[in-house]
Formats: sequence, C-alpha cells, structure tokens
Amino acid sequence: MRFTIRNGSDPVARADPTLIKALGLPYGGVVSVGNTHTLIKGGDVSDPTGLEMGETTLVNSGLRIGSSVEVTRAVLPTTSFVHIRGEELPVEPIILARTLHGRPVTSGDRIAFRHDGQEIEIVIDQVVPNGAGLVGASTRFGTDANPQPEATETDGETIEQPVARTKPEGETATAEADEKTDAGTEEDEESFVDAPTPEDAILAGLESETDLLAGWISLLTSPRDLPSAWGLPQVAGVLLEGPNGGGKSELVAASAKIADASVTEIPVDQVFKPDSLLEKLEKAIRETNAPGVIFVDRLETVAGEEGLAPYRTQVAAVLRWFLDSVAEKPGLACVLGVTSLGHLETGLVRNELLPRSLSIPPPDTDRRQLLFEAALARVPHKDVDYHLLASRSAGFSAADVIAAVLHASTRIARSNADLGTADIMAAVEETTPSLGSVSLGEMPSHGFDQVANLTEVKQRLTEAVIWPTTEPGRFATLGIEPPRGILLYGPPGTGKTFVVRALAHEAGAAFFSVKGAELLDKYVGESERGVREVFSRARAAAPSIIFFDEFDALAPIRGNSNNSVTDSVVAALLTEIDGVGARGDVAVIGATNRPDLIDPALLRAGRFEIQIELGLPEESARRALLDISDVPFADDVNLDELAAETEGLSFADITGMLREAALNALRRDTSATIVTSTDIEKALKGRRL
Repeated sequence: MRFTIRNGSDPVARADPTLIKALGLPYGGVVSVGNTHTLIKGGDVSDPTGLEMGETTLVNSGLRIGSSVEVTRAVLPTTSFVHIRGEELPVEPIILARTLHGRPVTSGDRIAFRHDGQEIEIVIDQVVPNGAGLVGASTRFGTDANPQPEATETDGETIEQPVARTKPEGETATAEADEKTDAGTEEDEESFVDAPTPEDAILAGLESETDLLAGWISLLTSPRDLPSAWGLPQVAGVLLEGPNGGGKSELVAASAKIADASVTEIPVDQVFKPDSLLEKLEKAIRETNAPGVIFVDRLETVAGEEGLAPYRTQVAAVLRWFLDSVAEKPGLACVLGVTSLGHLETGLVRNELLPRSLSIPPPDTDRRQLLFEAALARVPHKDVDYHLLASRSAGFSAADVIAAVLHASTRIARSNADLGTADIMAAVEETTPSLGSVSLGEMPSHGFDQVANLTEVKQRLTEAVIWPTTEPGRFATLGIEPPRGILLYGPPGTGKTFVVRALAHEAGAAFFSVKGAELLDKYVGESERGVREVFSRARAAAPSIIFFDEFDALAPIRGNSNNSVTDSVVAALLTEIDGVGARGDVAVIGATNRPDLIDPALLRAGRFEIQIELGLPEESARRALLDISDVPFADDVNLDELAAETEGLSFADITGMLREAALNALRRDTSATIVTSTDIEKALKGRRL
C-alpha cells in the first residue's frame, strides 16, 4: 500500500486507522518503509494517505517529506544480537534492553533516546539474524571492543561463545554467576527454537485446507500441464473465503511451498479504477513465472456489493479477462481471497473457471490457545493460563491475538518484568474482536451458585456441555462423541433460561439467546439464512452456547401448519445440527413448554437427544431460592414456613412474589430497608386472588 510521507514524531509512525486495518494491522504493528522498519499505529493525520514519521525514522528510511512509498506489513523475529558502533556501550546493556524492548531495529539505523536527562544516540551496525528484528528479553548488545560472539565447533555442534557485557563500576561477578547467566540464556534460546511461530499457529487446525489447496495448486501449475494431458476442463484457480487476519496469505504461502510454486500477491484494496486493476493483474500475469500462483486478496473491495459500484460492469469484464488469461497460461493458477463469498457478485462466484471454493474457519479455542503461545514465545512471561486467554478471546482473529499481546507488552516495556495472565487479560478486554460486525454473544455474569437446587439438572448440563471442552478424554476413552443437543422442557417460570445462562458462565462460553419467533420471516429464504447466521456467529465465538427459547414456535411438526416457512426452518436446523460444516465447540440447547409440538426429527439421537424436565420446584428447591435471594428479610420471616406456603409456585412466581413484597414495604414506609412477614403475606394473598 502506498503512503505519502508526512512530518510526525518518533518512535511510532502514524497513519489513518482504516488504512492501518487494510494493511492487516487493525491495532498497529511493524511495517517496512524505505530502508528501515518502524512501529505504526492509527491516529488523526492531516492527509488521508499520509504516513507521519519522526525525524530519526525519516533519516533511517532514506526518504524525505512528500515522498510516495510502498509500505508493507512486516513480521520480524526477535533479534539475538545487536552490534552498536563504537568501542563501548553508552549505557548498561539492561538499560538498552529496557529502552528498546519491543522496537524494531534494522542494520544502519540511528536511534536516539533520553537517559538520566541526557540525549543519547547510537548507530546500529549489524542486527543478527537477517539484518532486522525486534529487541526482546534475550537480545544481547556488543560493540567493536565486544563484538558478536564467534561460533566454535564441539563434537560436530556449533556453539556461540557468550558476549562480554559491560559491568557497572564496583560490580563483581563470579565465574559461577556468569555460567548461570549464560546457561539461562542458552536455555531461553533453545526454548525459542522449539516454540511455535505465528505462522505455525495461524495454520494450526487447517491441515486439511492446506492439503486441499496444495493439491489444486499442484494440479494447475504442474510442468507437465496435467489438466490438458488428462483432458480436464480448463480452470483458472479457486476462491478462498476467510476473515481478515485469519490466515489466507499464510495458507496460500504454505500450500504453494508444498506444491513447489512461487506466490505473487496482488493487493487490490487501494484500487479505485478499473484501468488500475487491469494494469496490476496484467503485470502479475506477465511477470509470474511457472510454476506460480497469483493471490488476489480482499477481492470484495473491487468486486463486492460496495466495491467499485460505478464501474461494476468494467470490473466484471476485467476479472473475466484475468481468469481467461490465467487459465490459458500453463503452469499458472490464481487464488482469489474474500472475507465472504456472499460479498461477491453471483456471476464471479459461479464462474466455471473457479469450480471450487475453500473456507478458513474462525480460530476456535484450540487455535487461539496456540496463537497465544506463539505470540508470547519470546516475550518475558510467567505462569500464563493459556486456556483462560483462549476461552475469553471469542471472536479474535490471529491478528487480534497478536495485537493483544503487543498491547500487553507495553505494560512491561519499562519495568522489565514478566507478563502474567492478568496483564494479558486486561489487553484482551481492551481489544475489539474483528471477526464480523455482528454481536459475538454475551457472557452471563452468574454461575451455578445462583441457581437454587436443580442439582441433577446442573450435573447433566455439565456432562453435556462443559466436559467435552475441558475433559474431552472422558469421551474418547469410551469411543463416543459427546452429546451436543439438549432440550429443556417444563412449565413456564421453572428456570430453564436462568440455568442455561449460568451454564454459559460456568463453561466460559459466549451465550446466544434466540427467541423462536425472532427467526421467522415471511420472505423466502430469510428465515433459513437467519439460522445459518446464528450458527456462523456461534462458531466464530466458540466455545459458545446457542439457546433457542420457545423452541416449539421455531420448529413445529412439519406438515401441520399452513406456514411453509417453519418447514424450511426445520430443514435448516437439521442441516446445521447434523454438523454439515463442523460446529466446533458449539452446544445447542432448546427450551419449550410443549415438547409434543416439536418436529420428531429434531428429537432423535444425535440431535436433541438429551431431554431434561424442569418441573415446579419442590420445597427444598424453593427454600434454596429464598436462601440466595437478595431481598433483606426481617427477623419475623420464617423461611422454612415460607417455602412450605409457596407450594405450586414456580421460581419465577416466587421471585415475582418477593418483588411485590418489597414494593409493599416501600408503600408502607418509603425508607424501609427490610421486608417483613406482613409484607410477604400481603403479596402471597394478592397472588392467590
């Protein structure tokens, strides 16, 4: 993406937040600009396409104010060694590490900072490895007097000798202490080598998608021109659907590597005219050598519903030409990336030269956990609960996870402390999930401790919903799949909704509550699409619970109604519940007062196979509800007697009665702070009338 250089401040560059997001860095990150790398964040800028940089960064980049430059997102490793020009370090190595922690450094950079009221400037001669990297806790610094450690060979292994560190005056170090320090550094480096990379994490769980895409690329880019040799139809490539920051670029790169093909990536999000689009695509076809893949990402920005609307016909013609040209050139294939196929013109989605589409699912709990492990691999941390972070980051893309870790790292940049779970959780809570603009579900605030009695119900819900996520081995050992569909039935007010919300809290799951009638729409296809969207949102926020209240209104027995919409909804529900397209960690729970009205196909084993009755509460359950009530009772209120007197009332009835009793107390005395037996008797009498 091209920017115009504007005057700004060091050390963080700033640009328009929308363009930062288009770079794949919704919350900022590292970019390559000119001859250097810099941190970048979104902010108020005077020029919509301007990139504001400070004087030092400007000098390092080799650019000048007003220059137009291509800026790209950069993923840099933690640098192991930085060589500083001069005979000695201007400050202690630990000061350098703290000051520069998390900042990108590039060979040739000049870096200025203040220490003890003095302005200090250093010149970086060399960054190991690769000439650029991020300063981390394991980064070491050397000078001309203390150069980069030399490699020595011992029994066939290459071992780095430690770099001499500058010592403060008066400080002594024993040989034993030095050995411990060096050993600790070597252990850290070994753990970094074994740690998963962000690319590994992004592709975790996408093995089948990687293999499938690699197969297509191998077929279409084969030097033997297999499609023609085998008499197959002419094909240009495939469509790749997935959220921004979800790993489309990484998937294409990994698949092309397996197929031994090169990748040419064409960004089109900043294309505003058809002739510019044609120029980019024509250049890519001309310059990409076989075997090669042309990857066009964010295609919806030019070919979507809100793309180049005034030029829709011209864009469609350019894309048709592009597909024809790719299909006719042996050894060449294309992959068209899009956030959702529904955003593209129907003619493009159904083009015969694009016979296959692949989907990248949003990161589930396991993938998010691996992402956090990878993002924190080189950041100083201690006792991090990765499972908690994964369960509380529903709706996060891979880019969101990395952004949260980057934000958390700012908490220790100056203190040189270790990140803990609380630090990262605070950053997670301040990071907005980028997967979709729809609600990602709520997280109920109350757990089972607020559910009166219902011991057996809570146990069965725990077995069906919580165990499959926390202890999947219980089911694998016995060779069974965990149940996913649960139906709660019973009279109104018996706590069906309340206990499910508590279950979502206990499971750490996002909660999607859907009233049966909400999904019914008179227009053809709209109700079915509503069902698909609910499940899609739940998958994006997994682990999650979809709760269908008034389930009998949504899924009545087919053929018994003049409304054909409900029949279509039942069919859509059957498709989703049967798992056509894996549901991941998504539990489906229905609640009804009339289970006899629900279509029998939904109640068989494998669907809503667990059916739990919640009848009117027994006396012990009513007593338990009174115990956890927030209503302050006077000393003359006998809760045992009250539990006995409320025979035949549901939980909702008792809660309503207590509310009325509290209002009676306020009517009697506007400053009342307790509810008396008289207030309760009056409320009970009114309920019996």
